[in-house]
Amino acid sequence: MNKDNHARRRAFSLIRTLGSTAVRAGSEKIKRTLSGTPAQDILESAAALRLARGLDELKGAAMKMGQMLSLADDTVIPKAWRDALSRLQSDASARPWSEIQPLISTALNAQWPFADIEETAIHAASIGQVHKATLLDGTPVAVKVRYPGLEASVRSDLENIRRVLLIANVLPAKANYDELFARVENLFLQELNFEKEKDFYLYYAEKLKNNSNIVIPRIYTEFSNESLLVSEWIVGENLKDWMTRIGAPHVSSELEKTRDAIGHTLLDLLFFEIFENSYIQSDPNPANFLVTPEGKLCLLDFGATEQLSTQLRDNYKRLSQACLLGSKLDVVRVGEEMNLLLPDDSQEARDSFVQMMAVTCEPFAHNYFSWNGCQLTNRLKDKILSYAKATLLRPPPAELMFLNRRILGTQMILENLGPTIFARKVVMDRISAT
Repeated sequence: MNKDNHARRRAFSLIRTLGSTAVRAGSEKIKRTLSGTPAQDILESAAALRLARGLDELKGAAMKMGQMLSLADDTVIPKAWRDALSRLQSDASARPWSEIQPLISTALNAQWPFADIEETAIHAASIGQVHKATLLDGTPVAVKVRYPGLEASVRSDLENIRRVLLIANVLPAKANYDELFARVENLFLQELNFEKEKDFYLYYAEKLKNNSNIVIPRIYTEFSNESLLVSEWIVGENLKDWMTRIGAPHVSSELEKTRDAIGHTLLDLLFFEIFENSYIQSDPNPANFLVTPEGKLCLLDFGATEQLSTQLRDNYKRLSQACLLGSKLDVVRVGEEMNLLLPDDSQEARDSFVQMMAVTCEPFAHNYFSWNGCQLTNRLKDKILSYAKATLLRPPPAELMFLNRRILGTQMILENLGPTIFARKVVMDRISAT
């Protein structure tokens, strides 16, 4: 099958999946309205399940966009859709070994450095999957292989998704999301190039080499290229599973210290990237972290790493200082300088922005903060919704998209983990280091 035919078939499959979902969701809404019942969670409905299954089968930008939307707030996508799409974060299906083995062989150019390799994938995602293997010298490694043909579908996938979201009234019709979708496209194309990810592994390993709380797997550059990434196998437990077993609210007293230490490392890493680093790993999926038996945090998957401009980092520093040390007028002034508030915005918009930032910075207002049962995410989403309504659902500046995604994702992880952290000291130390 030539590339044009493949692209047309993929576009048809995506439109059919999304269109069917929109029609079914609309039908359910009409039925609920006619019956007089309130809107229900449609997680188990045919519409939501069809959407998740369809995007999972397509992989690529279609699935990646579904994963990103699952982290959005109520101003972007309804809760029921988010709940269905969240399954793509951890329950993605793997491709059969019969398809994967030839891809690995081709990428290695007839070189086969493995004494053995497990045919069942240990993890599957939107652009590829990971298999455990052993090198000829007995070294255990992780082999990440990219699915073929995804580059050609990125732009059409995103455009088709946007059209259906507009038809389904999920995105505001008057808002201009062109720059946001362009930024998604650029970052996704970057993720498809494992050569770039290899470089980010090496970069972070150098930058964090003196941080005894963090582990960066070694990359075997001689076996890695744009479609294959071979890395050191790190023994540890996926952070998502570790949180389910160890996190709030059922952590045992003997593990509280480890839980708090992991939380501290996550928070410190975030502010290191914002204030001191030139890059940020923008994908907050807990599957991108491991907890080692020694209680260290292992960082995985640097494909979604985005460069932060000096101006953006300075803006976040000034906004943080205004929130923690300044007045409401200081917060509004920095918000205006960052184009989060515009000259013709109402007083309601300014007030809602200040309230949103107050909740965001609540963990750093005092010496220490406990995320156990804090409900910060729900309270923050209420403030975000008020701000979005007051600014007429105006899209945020595109440069903030992935940084805000990482910040909110880290907050959600901490809330599930429930650590107690001297959070104010963490952020102030990183600000003062710049």
